[in-house]
Amino acid sequence: MSRDADGLAPPSRCRPTDELPPLLEFRDGSPVESTADWRERRDELRELLRHYVYGYAPEAPEIETTSERTAGVLDGAATLVETEIAFAALPPDAPSITMATFLPSDAVDDDRSVPVLLGLNWGGNHAAVEDPAVTITDAAREHGGREDGAAERGVAADYWCVEHVLSRGYGFATYHLADVDPDDGDPATGVRPYYDDDLPGPLGTEWGTLAAWAWGLQRCVDALRPMEAVRADEIAVLGHSRCGKAALLAGATDERIGLVAPHQSGTGGMALDRDNDQEGIGDIIGTFPQWFADTYAAFDGQVDRLPVDSHSLAALVAPRPLIDTAGARDYWTNPGRALDAVRAAEPVWELLGAEGVGDDLPLYGDDEISEETVGSLCHYRRETAHTLDEGYLDAILDFADVHFDGA
Repeated sequence: MSRDADGLAPPSRCRPTDELPPLLEFRDGSPVESTADWRERRDELRELLRHYVYGYAPEAPEIETTSERTAGVLDGAATLVETEIAFAALPPDAPSITMATFLPSDAVDDDRSVPVLLGLNWGGNHAAVEDPAVTITDAAREHGGREDGAAERGVAADYWCVEHVLSRGYGFATYHLADVDPDDGDPATGVRPYYDDDLPGPLGTEWGTLAAWAWGLQRCVDALRPMEAVRADEIAVLGHSRCGKAALLAGATDERIGLVAPHQSGTGGMALDRDNDQEGIGDIIGTFPQWFADTYAAFDGQVDRLPVDSHSLAALVAPRPLIDTAGARDYWTNPGRALDAVRAAEPVWELLGAEGVGDDLPLYGDDEISEETVGSLCHYRRETAHTLDEGYLDAILDFADVHFDGA
């Protein structure tokens, strides 16, 4: 049998199955029965996901950070820390990440550390709040989603609800996806071309845009963890839509991340590829081929040959907490198949001694999210279409309150 350079079969030679690929079974068919077994199986699944879906990202690089603090932003509610994250091995004109971190003023005044919600944004850090203290970066001016330049300051304020997050006792951090990859389909832009010659996988498995954004979130974690005001083990990652796919990938592949919150992430995120009657592999690859490794496209029309599915990625989060949030009217992201992925991944949490889904899922609207109603795995919906709002953020923070020491 022909094999690729890393020993994995090409898509055309993968064994077809209409059933979801088993999580608690090694590739050789032997059972996964212990925590030690799961560590090995986790490595197998990660390799399969990199090879067949998202591509191989580079190892964590050495970073260099410089920060500037501004007290009293958001009408006194926060201290803003803007951190430039540069990559030591790259030339000075290479892309860098500008992360904006908002810390509750009362926590800063009391020298108290807080958990942090880290979100991947699409319009620029300045779009998350109206405060003029936030820098409009060159990347935001060039790739801000408007023909005439950067997005309007504060245009996404009702989306991220930063002041509300702060009022809940959490910090909020974010970076603009264009800092790493502008999502323009050009492989020569962003950070990827600086690393492509050193990637570990065979040709066709180079990292796509989703893996690059996830890698960028992990570099933000690198910068957040040493901050005295941040609880290093209580960093939650959040993203919506395409950013939700990246947030899930970041949290699944980086065990330093304390909680994972993919929101309306759809195909390539929480929604299963198999039996997906909404956005299929052909649909998403036809529109956004740059998001994935080239190998993923080969499963269009033969998804039954895909050796993994979205439950495989979700399972890598275990036993850490994961909350999948969805809109009941957001049909294209297929909340039903996302819920099926949650249920299919639950046995891994249980194997590792963590409670799975808790009460019957999905939770809806004003349903209580507490120690009495949720385990370490949750699927929550609101009666919305494709959006992020304060109600979703409250659900995510309620879930975080259950699992973190308390804000």
